[in-house]
Amino acid sequence: MRRAFKVLMWVVLGPLGLLLLVALAWLAFNGRWADAAPQPVPPELLPLAVTLAPADNAFFDGQGLRAPEGESPNAWGRRAWLGETSGSDKLLVVPTGDDWSCRAGRDDCLARWRASAARLTAQMAGARTFGERCKALADKTAFQEPAPARRPRPVDGKPYEAVPLPQFSPLTTCMRWLQVEAVLAPDVRQAEVAWTRADALLRLFSSGTQTLIGQAVAWSWVTRQQQLLAQWSAERPAGYVLPSAWQAPLPARLLRPRAWMAAESHWQRETTADLREHGEQMFSMDPGWLQSWAGRHSLGYLPELTAQQTAAYWLADLRLFGDLQGPALAQAVRGKPETSPSWWDYLSWRNTVGHILVEVARPHYEAYALRQADLVLHQAALDLSQALNTVPAVDRAAWWARQALNAGLRERLSLEGDAVLIRTWRGETDKDYAAPVRFPLRPA
Repeated sequence: MRRAFKVLMWVVLGPLGLLLLVALAWLAFNGRWADAAPQPVPPELLPLAVTLAPADNAFFDGQGLRAPEGESPNAWGRRAWLGETSGSDKLLVVPTGDDWSCRAGRDDCLARWRASAARLTAQMAGARTFGERCKALADKTAFQEPAPARRPRPVDGKPYEAVPLPQFSPLTTCMRWLQVEAVLAPDVRQAEVAWTRADALLRLFSSGTQTLIGQAVAWSWVTRQQQLLAQWSAERPAGYVLPSAWQAPLPARLLRPRAWMAAESHWQRETTADLREHGEQMFSMDPGWLQSWAGRHSLGYLPELTAQQTAAYWLADLRLFGDLQGPALAQAVRGKPETSPSWWDYLSWRNTVGHILVEVARPHYEAYALRQADLVLHQAALDLSQALNTVPAVDRAAWWARQALNAGLRERLSLEGDAVLIRTWRGETDKDYAAPVRFPLRPA
């Protein structure tokens, strides 16, 4: 009987004891005491520093475009960036609607805006202060976007609220204001003034933005501006040429991924640090006592090791294609091996939770890099369309065949009838952009 009892105890308690030993061993490798020693951030992953005084930095003027009437856009924008403005502030009204948000790549925005001229003009008249601020912003000379830095989380705030992101919607509305003004101008001289302001705002913003969201906004501005210019110039009489300044090379930082890769890596470090400070919310937004206890002690989540593993991924991608642009960038991105992790890849004995977060948030930004590479295609298409406008229609095919284009560009650009067409790299991964982009030519 006693022997049977011992066997029963081994059968029952043995697995429980083994499970307890495994749990204790896991705890030994997954508490704060098991975290990696802090390491300095690799210099390549440091965001660009802001060297301008806040009062001289047009970034804050952009953040304050909708500041209440009578307030300084720059001063209000600085307070907004620090989270010191009130949700009850009466912001300026801005134009809205489908006509206002016309997409140049899919619609004939020039025709649409002219057909809606009365409505658009009325909207702009009702937002005159905003328009004046847009023009003043376009005249600024220095713009430096700061990398988002953590600030105290709001009471009962959620993860990521402590890391502010810039507000770019008013800036995009400002850019659209100048473009609509150019299209609706009564004569070429006034149109060129508005186009010049739009070009100045685009280059100001592009020269100083560094976050991924900021750069993506700039990419949209560039491609739409170039298409609109091609459409507008195709309507001009024979002999008209666009001012060369509008076709000047874009800022280098806008064409290469290095800047946004460093800034995006920084954003992930900041959010990781915020999660470390509010570990009780690691497993749930409304954690129970056990979840709160595990989160406070970082069980399964080693913040420093998590940050280092994330940095290693970023560093590998940055060194692979961070300094490339155009066809070279697209080729590097398309040549990168595809990864399809199984659920086994998410399992790790040490830093179990952190490893899952790293793998889920592992940089999968190839689509953004392809979109960035497309800028070179759009720039080439605008240049070619303007050159072709000076060539008689019957000679355009022969002229096109003589052009010494980069092979990577040549395979993406084509002359078809009265337009230069682009097949974008972005269209390979996003079916919404699979259709060729059309840069019209002046009719024969």
